Formats: sequence, structure tokens, C-alpha cells
Amino acid sequence: MTHADLSEKLGRPALWITRMRKRFGLPTLETYPECYVAFLRKIRDLRNLGVSEEKIGALWDLERKIIEILNLDLGAGELSLIQGCSVEADPDRRLLLSNADLGVPLMAQDVQTGLDFQSRPKELFEGQEMGEDVLRLLAEYRGHLHAIRDTVAWESKVLKASLRWAKTWDSFLVSTSINLYCNTSPHDHILKSSHF
Repeated sequence: MTHADLSEKLGRPALWITRMRKRFGLPTLETYPECYVAFLRKIRDLRNLGVSEEKIGALWDLERKIIEILNLDLGAGELSLIQGCSVEADPDRRLLLSNADLGVPLMAQDVQTGLDFQSRPKELFEGQEMGEDVLRLLAEYRGHLHAIRDTVAWESKVLKASLRWAKTWDSFLVSTSINLYCNTSPHDHILKSSHF
């Protein structure tokens, strides 16, 4: 799929695609695979559902950190972070944007069993000063995810109401058009249609 095909499939101008590509660190390609389309579709849909680009960007940054800290094997190459986007999503086990499988329920707050918790000599620096703490990152991620889900749920209600209104408006326009057509002579209809 070319850049023009990508633009047409997503219903967005090339400028939007370029801006999203830069914001989310995606490469420019000659042909775009389905995972690229699926990732940008998520971004487009979240934006359409009222989620700000800043919130989406913050969630993406957290996902990248989580993937790095957990050393998740997402494959190799410049599209490794989004390769999972073309796989069926499981919102209970996968990160929202990358669709990376954590291997555990996303909302789990327990630590993996079988780890060595014997007391160790005190480190010179605290854990957070030495690097990112994955449990803290996951908690922060869940907070962002809940906020996004709340926004999507709220906006979905608004969109459903708008669609119901649009159907009544559409029905009104159709019935008005039928009435206008039925209440005129064929000669009048031809004259009216020629003015459009």
C-alpha cells in the first residue's frame, strides 16, 4: 500500500499521516503493511472519539518504556513496536496502541510468583533513582488507560445520540423529497432538478 493508498484508506490527508508518523516515531516506507494501517487507524479512531493527541502520545511513550523494561520480544525491524497491531486485540492482556502481549492480565497488580525476595544489602540509590520501576509504570499506564476509556465511553454516547439525530434528519429529508416529488407534475420536477 502506497502513501496515497494509506491516506485514502484512513480518510485522512497525507499531512496528517506525516504528522502522526513523526509523533509516534514511525518510519517512512515505500509500501505500508497492514500493521502500519491498523496502528494509524487506532490513532484516528481515538482522536475521533475525543481523546487528545497529547493523551495518546503519553500512552505511547509509556507503552514503549514498558516494552523496553520487560524486554518483550516483539520481533525485529523498524516496525517491531507495531507489528502486533494487525493481530486480534485482547484488551485484558495487550497494550492498547502497540497491541503487545504482556503475558499477564493488564490490570493485574500482583508480582510474579517464584521471584527471590530475600533481603539484599541496601543499594546506594533507591530503585526509582536507578531506573524505571515496571510496577510504577504499569500503574501509571492503567491510570492513563482508564482516563482514555472514560473519554471514549462518554464520547460514544454523544456520537450515538448524534447518529440517532442524523437518522431522523435523514428520514425527514427523504420524506420531504418524496413529498416534493409527489406533489409536482413531471414537468415541474424536471424544471426543479435542472436548477441544482
